[in-house]
Amino acid sequence: MGNDWLKYCISCKPKLREIWKREMHRDIDIDNPKTFTEKLQWIKIYDSSFLKTFCSDKLTVRNYCLDKLGKDYFIPVISVYEKFDDIDFSKLPKDYVLKTNHGSHTNIIVRNGNIDINSARRKFNEWLSKDWTWWGLELAYKPIPRKIFAEKYMNDGHNELIDYKFLCFNGIPKFCQVISQRNEKGQHLNYYDMNFNPCKEMSRIDFPSNYDIPDNKPKNWQLMKETAKILSEDFNFVRVDFYEINGNMYISELTFYPYAGFIKYKNAVTDKMLGDMLIL
Repeated sequence: MGNDWLKYCISCKPKLREIWKREMHRDIDIDNPKTFTEKLQWIKIYDSSFLKTFCSDKLTVRNYCLDKLGKDYFIPVISVYEKFDDIDFSKLPKDYVLKTNHGSHTNIIVRNGNIDINSARRKFNEWLSKDWTWWGLELAYKPIPRKIFAEKYMNDGHNELIDYKFLCFNGIPKFCQVISQRNEKGQHLNYYDMNFNPCKEMSRIDFPSNYDIPDNKPKNWQLMKETAKILSEDFNFVRVDFYEINGNMYISELTFYPYAGFIKYKNAVTDKMLGDMLIL
């Protein structure tokens, strides 16, 4: 990605201003950002690099992390496909997860081999055809070659996996966002500092928190912090996401524009406080 890519990204500024106004209900000066959410918009335009595209791809990011860590912490991939009709379901185990490598919430969990192939085909053909930059102009995702992959199904005997998402500013993990209690009505999102103390001031308007039911500190908390530090050292901001399954740590993904940067905090000063932490 060279000058032509940067020119394309800069050409997206008017559109990004429109989307920002629609989502955040105020104007933005992308070239002079002050808050965290404003700086994420600046990053979209001026720092959507090849490395971020490589690490936004749910397949190639595995190579980046293996090179940085010297160990594979990802849930194993069973097979990779260019298109849905390449999948030979007879060669897959009874339990697995089908995913795209370039989208969000584009997956199907298969248990005991139960899958409606025609319905799954429609979904994946739609997902593969969709440009995931359309909503929030998360430009690093645009050049990703689109694929489907089957991943090993894993759980720890519970109905859900808890997400541990480390917000890293200029190579330093500062906060962990814990997503738990998923159900048909939604999910709870709590924030913690690096000593696992609750950070209620970071609570958001668009997601409920529930600090009355405290999240258990994961067994691999220290390893997660150390790993997040290593994986974030090449970026001004990245969110490093983990699972803990049966006592083991697994990397989920690297996220450069959480919620496309359209985050609405309950505390009005939180956005500015986080913006002060992020040096562009």
